[in-house]
Amino acid sequence: MKEVIKKYEHETENLPGYKLDYILCALKWILEQEDINFRGRPEKLQRILDEKCKSVGVSVPGNRKGSQLAIALFCDIFRGVHPVEALLAANLDIIPKFRG
Repeated sequence: MKEVIKKYEHETENLPGYKLDYILCALKWILEQEDINFRGRPEKLQRILDEKCKSVGVSVPGNRKGSQLAIALFCDIFRGVHPVEALLAANLDIIPKFRG
């Protein structure tokens, strides 16, 4: 991660929000949590996620299937899908529709 920060820190230093190292650490924790909590998904959805990742040249290791949903969301955004549409395609809400 240090190499990535060193490579891109200058390009991102004037962007609004948190520093690059903070964002990357938070993403790492979130993706690891998704991998730990992962219990499987329907085969059809797995094929869709595999294709999204493959379309931009991302290879997802077998032990990272939990975080693949988030990775596929980033792949959609990279391909030009609006972030809100990518969130909806991933079946994620910023504000939950249903509150428990």
